[in-house]
Amino acid sequence: MSSAIPIPPLRVLVIGAGPMATQVHMPVLAALRDRGLVDLALVCDLDRARAAAAAATFGFGASTGDAGAALARDDIDAVHIYASAQLHYEYGMRSLHQGKHLFVEKPVAPSAAQAQTMADLAKTRGLVAVGGHNRRFYPSLRAARARAGLAGWRQAEAVFHKPLAGQPPGFGATSWLSANGIHALDALLWMMGGLPDHLTAHASGETFSALMRWPGGAQAAFLCDNAAGCRREDYAFHAAGESCTVTETTLTVQTDGRPLTTAFAGGMTSFALEHDAFLDAIRTGTEPPHGLAALVPSLHLCDLIERGHVGAVPPFLTAATTAPAPAERTILVDGHWGAALSPLLAGCRLTTPGDVTDTRPDVVAALLGRGTPPLAPDLLDRLPNLAVVGVAGLSVARFGADALLARGVAVVNASDAHTDSVAEFALGLAILGRRRAFQGDAVMRAGGWGVVPPLRGLRGLARRLKPTLTRLGLLPLAQRVKARLGGDGRGRPPQTRDLAGATVGLVGWGANAYAFARRLTACGARVLVWSKNATEADIRQAGASPAALDQVLAADIVSLHRGLTPATRHTLGAAELARLRPGAVLINVARGGLIEPTALLDRLRRGDIFACLDTFEEEPLPPRHPLRRLPNVFLTPHIAGGSADMQARAADEVVAKVARLLDGGAADILTPARLRSMT
Repeated sequence: MSSAIPIPPLRVLVIGAGPMATQVHMPVLAALRDRGLVDLALVCDLDRARAAAAAATFGFGASTGDAGAALARDDIDAVHIYASAQLHYEYGMRSLHQGKHLFVEKPVAPSAAQAQTMADLAKTRGLVAVGGHNRRFYPSLRAARARAGLAGWRQAEAVFHKPLAGQPPGFGATSWLSANGIHALDALLWMMGGLPDHLTAHASGETFSALMRWPGGAQAAFLCDNAAGCRREDYAFHAAGESCTVTETTLTVQTDGRPLTTAFAGGMTSFALEHDAFLDAIRTGTEPPHGLAALVPSLHLCDLIERGHVGAVPPFLTAATTAPAPAERTILVDGHWGAALSPLLAGCRLTTPGDVTDTRPDVVAALLGRGTPPLAPDLLDRLPNLAVVGVAGLSVARFGADALLARGVAVVNASDAHTDSVAEFALGLAILGRRRAFQGDAVMRAGGWGVVPPLRGLRGLARRLKPTLTRLGLLPLAQRVKARLGGDGRGRPPQTRDLAGATVGLVGWGANAYAFARRLTACGARVLVWSKNATEADIRQAGASPAALDQVLAADIVSLHRGLTPATRHTLGAAELARLRPGAVLINVARGGLIEPTALLDRLRRGDIFACLDTFEEEPLPPRHPLRRLPNVFLTPHIAGGSADMQARAADEVVAKVARLLDGGAADILTPARLRSMT
């Protein structure tokens, strides 16, 4: 360190205990603690278990889920935030207003203007604010920069590729360029001395390219493909008679074609150096290489490249510096919500149920994620102003929804996200079931061809002996014996049919059924609906027609869409299943308990219908359950509404509903009547 004066260790608060924090930054902070430079006072994460694990592993003094309370502590000198761009900005601004030095991971803010706002506030308050851009600390790049001196480089190339095809951008970023590729873009600007004055950019999906020109004629090319087949990051710089190629650990200099390679330390070296530089700036007042003001240009250029800008590089507009709104409202958060929380960060304080130990009139809402417990009665007693609870799922029964409504608390769920995901899955089952694709797959895997499984046992033997019986003149006798035995028991072989023109019967009506019906009618199917609760107008709005149960059960495809209640359990028993026509496809993506299991097995064993089952009365389905051995059943492990995409949309939907209600707007809330018809 630059300072020779003994100074007490800086007391550090870390917000965010995810993989980037625990695998990269906390080991460095622990090493700084061992050197007597920092005191790891507190780690905060909305996942209290994750915060506690980090505290135990790295030796923090305590852990919490309440960042607001942590930021208000007078004994904290510096705040490190490893989260999303939005949280970096909102909590970063609060940290600076509280007089804390600041270290935020990239992206340092959602926009260049917001990053500049943080930088300006830090300067006004006499604080140090830096961003996690460790490429500025690669010894190899630093050596290349020093080699250029004041003359600089005339041409440069930067490449940053990653195999992230199909993955949504992380860290609350708008693209993988601002989430990850900005590392190389920032390194390029740092090496070339700042923003170019002209840019020709192209963006296609997660693939970006840019040509840049600086005053004086220097040029650079930048490539970033986040759907590549491998990870690649390297740089090249050129001047008259000299070229340098740079990776994290090597610098190769070629002068007149003669290469000379120098090796450098890699791994955690650059991360350790950026933390050293942060502490050095705090102690000595020197400007750090990764100060937020220095990182603003790369965020600005990133935005231009994402938009495919061509032309002169415009200046960025600085947002007005204002004090954050007082966080008078607090929201309890349980479970994993990630960047979905962004709309709430500006005006609300976030904490966890475990941090509520006294009466909290400031708590106005709660967000409950997948697999989290309900709010306990004694906790609810400490929340006199709780107004809304959002559940990141469709079913709310296990969260004590009736008790919440009785307390006057509104309840919202992720009905839209689940509806679309389940309807999409059901449509796929309907199409493939109608085409007999599942039977065809089984036949193909057994070495056959077609959609009819080969006959087994005596009937299979008879099929194989047919040529011999014909030659011996015994075929008529064999056919009479077959007729007396009742045929082969399987009826006519299944035919592949289109969904267009088929009749689909829906048992029950709700959001899932509505979305499914809209998709079915768009495919040209005729949809009949039996429901005890839906109005005719609701059903016809989806292009479907109300019908009696016997009409629905006589359809080509029969799909269940009722919630499971004591009144709806075993809606389909032996009598109802007997109404299914030979060749029908039965779909259940609702609840397994809607079908009486013994009656279902008996009906399937007749072999003349096909069932697509995603839910079961007993889950997981036992390994030796008879359903697993039937050839005319397609089984899936309750995945109709469980995709990662759906879960992300569910979190966004619930947060948006809660935010609207808190702002006095309208949202689709659950009523006692709706609860009675839900699982």
